[in-house]
Amino acid sequence: MSATFELYEDNRREYRWRLRHDNGNIIADSGEGYSDKSGARDAIERMQKYAPDADVLDIGRAAFEIYEDAGEEWRWRLRHRNGNILADSGEGYSSRSAVQDAVDSVKRNAPGADEAE
Repeated sequence: MSATFELYEDNRREYRWRLRHDNGNIIADSGEGYSDKSGARDAIERMQKYAPDADVLDIGRAAFEIYEDAGEEWRWRLRHRNGNILADSGEGYSSRSAVQDAVDSVKRNAPGADEAE
């Protein structure tokens, strides 16, 4: 299989990319526009760097996502299978194990928690 990244300007004068298979099918696109070509090129480089080793998430109804933010703190968010964020940690944690403990606490406590007004 062979493919090519295409960089183009859309109708809103934003730059986007798409990955096109040699058979003509588009197999991925940027999903968002960038104000300049360099932003779109950076996104292509990130795709080339991260896609080969990226995890594949098979989400049933929802999934917890654990990630390190720009400030090097660990956070979680709960995503619905449609991609919407249902909840997030609201604060950063100093370690991956601490954020995992927080996720475990949410999973344990949320089902029986009362609602207060």
